[in-house]
Amino acid sequence: MKLAIVRRRYAEFGGAERFIDTTMQSLAAAEIDLSIISESWSGAESGKIKHIAVPRRGLTRWGRLANFQREVATVVTANKFDLVQTHERLLTADIFRAGDGVHAAWLARLAAETGPARAMLRRLQPIHGLVVETERKMARESGMTFVANSDLVAREIADWLGVPGRRIRVLENGVDTAKFHPPSALERNQARARFGLDADSPVVAFVGSGFQRKGAFELLEALALPPFRHVHALIAGRDRQLKMLRRCAEGLRLTSRVQIMGGIADPLPVYHAADLFALPSLYDPMPNAALEALACGLPLLVTPDTGIAEAVRGGGAGLVVSRNPDDIAGGLMTILANPAAMAKAALALAPRFDLSFATARWLALYRELA
Repeated sequence: MKLAIVRRRYAEFGGAERFIDTTMQSLAAAEIDLSIISESWSGAESGKIKHIAVPRRGLTRWGRLANFQREVATVVTANKFDLVQTHERLLTADIFRAGDGVHAAWLARLAAETGPARAMLRRLQPIHGLVVETERKMARESGMTFVANSDLVAREIADWLGVPGRRIRVLENGVDTAKFHPPSALERNQARARFGLDADSPVVAFVGSGFQRKGAFELLEALALPPFRHVHALIAGRDRQLKMLRRCAEGLRLTSRVQIMGGIADPLPVYHAADLFALPSLYDPMPNAALEALACGLPLLVTPDTGIAEAVRGGGAGLVVSRNPDDIAGGLMTILANPAAMAKAALALAPRFDLSFATARWLALYRELA
């Protein structure tokens, strides 16, 4: 089977890219010839994995996206793929993996948080109109299968885009539970020593690119409250607001307790050094970092608009709170007061997201559609 996966820009620490990285070797082993269609890709090609580069053109965000849509259509027409799976909004594909959720739903959440004036300014930006209209065309004018990575996204695909249930599949993300595992005593001590942490201080982990959307600023506000004078945090993620987040930490006098590291290739030491994982996102369809933390035995603190929230609440593997810093603080206090039970529940929940199960579900979908 010849499969093409479309991803416009391959970001080293992005969630979609980590999905591709963790699944493509398994797909190659399953006799699938895989092509990555993108403007850039940092992965290595092999016998069954190749990169097809498309040129990047356009002076505006709208122009660059419109150009990418046209270039991908040209590549797809020129190659005889059995299936084309896209992680971007475009029409020339058989499968759309809605890893970023529904754009209109994201804009609605953003408008509710930032107010009508900023919402109006966003509506005047052509890029948002192009993305929203492309999603509507994908729903209305094609037989494309929409793959949601959570029940949250599946509901929004149906509600916002009117896609019938027969065209929606829920395939949750997978995590490599062999790599991401609870630390031994030695691994925990080594991880803490790496970050200059003592053995007993409570540590909160945050891993995610997109600090505003994922709630890094709200987490800092919570950690600045008096009950957390003894609590440390490790924050990792590649983001244009990295300097702004560091200035925020300085203003809140958190620099002695909060390490803001930027993007990191391997987040495992962060998880092994921590006692819980916090991701108070405005919108997060199914964060891979949360699954990795879960597999490492960390209780999760997430919001209702995070795709894993229902599983966390149902399994007792953490808490679901609002983005309000006071609510985040209350959740942190509850978990840190007695993390052992929630950590046990996290480990019990983790096998549901094992990579082997996720890969098997994707293979079954490919065979069905091909």
